[in-house]
Amino acid sequence: MFNQKTQDFVYRNMAKFAALLPGLDGLRPRDELSGVVKRVLKPTDACNDPNPNSLTSSECSRSSASDSVLKRKPRKGRWWQLNSGQMVSLMVCLAIINIPIICIYIGYSIGMYFMPPAIHLPSPGIIMDMASMNYSWYNTHNVTIKFLGGLGNQMFQYASLYGLGKANGLRPLIDDQSIVAKTFQVLRARRTNELDAGRDYGSYLERRSNAFDQRTFSLNFMRNIRLEGFFQSWRYFDHIRSDLRKQFAFRTGVAKLVDEFLHEAGTNFLLKHHGEIRTDNKFEVKFVGVHIRRGDFLDGYNVKKGYTVADKVYLDKAMRYYENKYKMVVFVICSDDFAWSQENLDSDKYFIMYSKFPASNPQFDMCLLSKCNHSIITVGTFGWWGAWLAGGETVYYRDYPQMQSPLRDNFRFNDYYLPQWIAM
Repeated sequence: MFNQKTQDFVYRNMAKFAALLPGLDGLRPRDELSGVVKRVLKPTDACNDPNPNSLTSSECSRSSASDSVLKRKPRKGRWWQLNSGQMVSLMVCLAIINIPIICIYIGYSIGMYFMPPAIHLPSPGIIMDMASMNYSWYNTHNVTIKFLGGLGNQMFQYASLYGLGKANGLRPLIDDQSIVAKTFQVLRARRTNELDAGRDYGSYLERRSNAFDQRTFSLNFMRNIRLEGFFQSWRYFDHIRSDLRKQFAFRTGVAKLVDEFLHEAGTNFLLKHHGEIRTDNKFEVKFVGVHIRRGDFLDGYNVKKGYTVADKVYLDKAMRYYENKYKMVVFVICSDDFAWSQENLDSDKYFIMYSKFPASNPQFDMCLLSKCNHSIITVGTFGWWGAWLAGGETVYYRDYPQMQSPLRDNFRFNDYYLPQWIAM
């Protein structure tokens, strides 16, 4: 059936197969191969056979591969058969690889345990008031800010500082000589001098002055941080708004003088329009605080940056809106340019009362705006905070800042103006 060389090739490969598999050492050839003498043949013997029944080229290749298997060196011992020196080297290598991974995992787990919950900001909308949340049990580091500008700017900076400190588990620290610290006596941030506040602090620079930066809610609470910038967005502190309103409380003497001024304005309005003073709801007077900012916004370098001022048309439209909505309205005007205001506001059409408080002490005008029922603001942060503290309806000037200006590039309307405020 097979020629001699082919039979020898089959027998030789059966022997090799038996040698490779444990337990088959006793494998013997079948009866039809009993006449074949067990010997080791070269693989080329059967491959060079001219007989057509001999091996094919692929079988010759497999034969050569089988020969190479037999020539392999015996396997070395397993890892548990290593000597003590080799075992020590193996353990050192495993430690070098695994110890950093374990440390990273432990640090991540600890950080996740102490990290405050993430705050998801709907757009548009107001997020949950979290003033009642307290992270003081792990407040070990400080966050401070370099105060810039006037009262309105510094109120933004303080509010953002306190809000970010609350969200990140950092203790807010402020300069006791700042305008906002002198204006409000019940601020809950710890007070210090500027020299102490600047030691060993890492700086965090805001990206855009009038736009919210989401990164600020993930600050490193394991180090001291100093914020640098204006941080003029309600999103930095809206989660602690009720707490912030309590802190922005004016002195008793200031509040008393402002209440007397508003009472006098309401009395004059009732006497002028009705000839009598009534306390029922039918004669309830609505006070609308109007802040008109001009001054340095008209300077050439500020105009180039994109600053602008509201015009007469806007103010008349905003005042007419409240006049049509409420029957009895008193407009309380606070401005840094009373000459322009008196010239351009129609006192015959609207009942207008101008602030009598000195411009050198801005807390009086801020308190006056905050005690009004509703607000009209033009430009600047002073009027913004007067409207925020008042808490009523607010109308703002929609053409600020100028289009295609550096200031406009740093400005995001949804981050600066509250979503319920009305643009005109």
